[in-house]
Amino acid sequence: MIRGRFAPLLAIATLLCAGAATAQGDYELQYPIGVRAGYTSWENVGQMHFGAHVAMGEVMENISFTPNLELGLGDNLTVATINGDLTWSFSEMTTGAWGLYAGGSLGLIWVDPELGDANTDLGLSALAGLTRHFANGHDGFFEVRAGLLDSPGLKLTVGYNLF
Repeated sequence: MIRGRFAPLLAIATLLCAGAATAQGDYELQYPIGVRAGYTSWENVGQMHFGAHVAMGEVMENISFTPNLELGLGDNLTVATINGDLTWSFSEMTTGAWGLYAGGSLGLIWVDPELGDANTDLGLSALAGLTRHFANGHDGFFEVRAGLLDSPGLKLTVGYNLF
């Protein structure tokens, strides 16, 4: 039987496999998959987090949807989140390979303390970031996320689109 602690890892593996299954003949994905990692600060808890995301692209002009999964570890606490990020790209303020974005995220947050019962909350956060398009065709980013409602107070994340 799979314990509750392994559910987030199973979800990340499923996301990566589903993205790989959408590969076209030239192995270029329609929706790029990437990895992310960083630091999370929530009340008196400091954690490292890592995860995966899928860049679903624009839903409207300059507005993009990027769902992601993250797993936070540290301070006797395991936190798993499933986020739906909606961001606005400031295309008129960018030059060359650099870009700016800001937006919000609605997330399902699962918290499992080492001593205590796990719980799940719906959280809301604001985010802003800087993107960089590299010569190899991949994108990287740095992001700052601030919790507004039942979310980590501060998250600093770096990420890279692999496919």
